[in-house]
Amino acid sequence: MSKIFKNTPDKSTVRIILISLLLIVAIGVLSRREAISAFFSSKKDNGPQPVYVKVETVNRSSTVRDNIVQNTAIDAVKRVKMLPRVSGRLESMNVKPGDTVKAGQVVATLEHDQQNAQIEAGAAQVASAKADTERAKAEMMNAKTNLERYQRLVKEGFSTQQQYDSIATTYTSAKAGHTAALAKERQTASDLNRLRSSRGDYIILAPLNGTVLDNYSLTPGTMISPSSPILDIADLKLMKATLKIPESKIFIVRKGMSVTLKFDAIPEREFEGKVSRVDQFVDPETRTSNVEIYLDNEAAGFALRPGMFGQASIIEKEYRNAITVPEGAIHNNEKGQYVFVMEKDTAKLKSVSTGIKQGITIQITKGLNPGEKVIVFGGNNLNDGDKVTTQAR
Repeated sequence: MSKIFKNTPDKSTVRIILISLLLIVAIGVLSRREAISAFFSSKKDNGPQPVYVKVETVNRSSTVRDNIVQNTAIDAVKRVKMLPRVSGRLESMNVKPGDTVKAGQVVATLEHDQQNAQIEAGAAQVASAKADTERAKAEMMNAKTNLERYQRLVKEGFSTQQQYDSIATTYTSAKAGHTAALAKERQTASDLNRLRSSRGDYIILAPLNGTVLDNYSLTPGTMISPSSPILDIADLKLMKATLKIPESKIFIVRKGMSVTLKFDAIPEREFEGKVSRVDQFVDPETRTSNVEIYLDNEAAGFALRPGMFGQASIIEKEYRNAITVPEGAIHNNEKGQYVFVMEKDTAKLKSVSTGIKQGITIQITKGLNPGEKVIVFGGNNLNDGDKVTTQAR
């Protein structure tokens, strides 16, 4: 037992061992701190890291327009909703939607048997009146011949004046009878024409060359009145759009100006039109004037239909071969507008002047030249001279 206690280290030895361990740990910590400090020092010596941006190379390949844009709906320039002049029962409907018709073509009829009977009676009266006229004319000519004969007999002394006066009276009466017969003939002929015209109200004729848009699903036997439309016919070759232009723009818009139109039904196509009419007054309630635009639907392959809705843009100004940049590339400061361009690996600030905004792009009228690389993404926090790394697109 006494031998075991003799080999146990004393307190001074333990203290020495602990101090040695602490020194070893301290040396390790100091070495680590020096390594970390050296690492960050080396990073700091490399300078700030370049900013990642995207650029576009500008060129003069764009066409920009300053437009007056309004919503609109189109209709045919020539379009007629047909209403009958008289009431009657529909006898036949000869056309259906989509059919093409010619002016003067019979497109529908109302029952008109009574009118036919009246016309036949009128024709008989005209024939009778003509016969009466011919008879009266014959009597008049006979009386005239007798009168001329008695004129000679009186001169030759073979007849008295009294006989001549009697024959003259007969001629005058025959002549008046002929005049009355002619008047009656004209009256009966006029009555017949009126009956025939009246029957025409029951026979519906197409007023123009065009296409049937609607026949209102009318079937024979339907009772029709003058307030009931029976057909909608339009000439689809020429269409029109009507815009309401603000008062501030009415002196800018002129007859003949170009207009581009796009429609919701066919958004992939753009149509060209011309200003055909500008109202010469301003609506006091809306402070606008109506502007009418014509479109050649035949040249467009009859792609347009009455009632289609879309947008019309009257081209106020047009610039070809313009320089444009995305709207996001433009920045503002107290001196005005500017962009950043990439020169080698550096962002350079350039003051610019802008023009027309079209969609998400803006026209640059001054400050940029073709071939320059404009920073279009990542330039919000840049300063003139900052290092950048770019990827052209």
